[in-house]
Amino acid sequence: MTREIYEKLSKYSIKLIRSNMRFLIVISIYLTLIVPPLAGSAQSYSTTRQGIIAVVNDDIISQFDFSDRIKLVILTSGLPNNENTAKRISAQILRGLINDKLKLQEAKRLGIKVSQAELTAAIVKIEKTNGLSKGKMRELLEKRSINFRTFEHQVEAQTAWNKAVVRKVLSTKKISEEDIDNAIAEIELNKGKPEYNVSEIFIPFYYNKSAKKTNQIAMRMYSQIQRGANFAALARAFSQSATAARGGNLGWIRSDQIQQNFSGIISKMKINTTSVPLEGDDGYYILKLLDKRTSRGVTIEKARITLQQLFLPLRINPSRKEVESAANRANRISSNTKNCSSLNLKGQEVGSRQSGRLEVDDISQLPNNIKTIVQNIDLSKASRPIRMRTGFLIVMVCKRSASTSKKNIRTKIKNMLLQQQAIITDRSMLRNIRRAAFLNIRR
Repeated sequence: MTREIYEKLSKYSIKLIRSNMRFLIVISIYLTLIVPPLAGSAQSYSTTRQGIIAVVNDDIISQFDFSDRIKLVILTSGLPNNENTAKRISAQILRGLINDKLKLQEAKRLGIKVSQAELTAAIVKIEKTNGLSKGKMRELLEKRSINFRTFEHQVEAQTAWNKAVVRKVLSTKKISEEDIDNAIAEIELNKGKPEYNVSEIFIPFYYNKSAKKTNQIAMRMYSQIQRGANFAALARAFSQSATAARGGNLGWIRSDQIQQNFSGIISKMKINTTSVPLEGDDGYYILKLLDKRTSRGVTIEKARITLQQLFLPLRINPSRKEVESAANRANRISSNTKNCSSLNLKGQEVGSRQSGRLEVDDISQLPNNIKTIVQNIDLSKASRPIRMRTGFLIVMVCKRSASTSKKNIRTKIKNMLLQQQAIITDRSMLRNIRRAAFLNIRR
């Protein structure tokens, strides 16, 4: 009996050992496939497109993601396409990938999704900004052997994050009518003062890096811009501000709307020049001055119109009879023409180069005598002949867009205030989720 039990135990032990060996072999093969070898040169590791280089909570960033993002940024920003550039921007690229993962994770936690229509619209907007027609970005990336999904992922992360920030702002910050009144009063108070159209790249102070290290990162970026790198592309790739999605553009601002130590610098900058990295309260800023103007205060957008005009020319120093004949002809045309198409045909018959259709973006720019007529005339109604120095002019309003109402002005001001709040909220939200995240960086 004892022998039988011993034999059974021996057979069971052998089966167990064999089973464990098979399990260990499978695990060894699996680890060999997914974990990059510790031995070997750094160069061979950096060039491989397999392996995990970072874990962000429950998501991974692969070497494939990392390599394609480097190629994407080099292509779109105009940086030198060489190994030295890739090494210089590698730390910033990895930080950007980590932030994208965190943004998508937070958006998912909040139940925020980006539809295909929203993603396509965002990509088309970027293409338009860069002078590309719809679909050309995909063609451009495919020619350079860059996975288009790399670009889509970056745009998707920023779009989802923007929706998350907007939701946060709307739930925590209520813009009152008093806030809008104060903003309008401030704009009017600063009427006649200079305004600046500014773009920014914001590099925050990192909790695990010294201010000196942050300055070095900013200085490297500034040097790249000075050598011809695309400012907007670098802002989109590296700037840690809500303006990154717009290529860093802050829009029109006054000197009192930025940090005090920046205002004197911007006022002295020339258009299309870039500042050296400027130390702010929360990081370093690189500023680019796009344009400057004098504030006109709260302006009501003028009505836009489409005009059809017919011009009957007179020779220099015409006789009274010639003037009367032209005036009679102009009156007949004015009385008998009922729509813009008919006036266009009449103009073709006259053969005057000054006849035709005209798009007017701002009727306030028209001569006073014509402006008065087009402001009050009904659509598709020919004006009375207008005596000009060299002939008679007949105009007809074919299309008219309503001017911006007071209500729309207040809505615009409210959106401006919300955008300012979004910049602050964006930074605090990203800082908080990054501090709470589990990060395992393996490179």
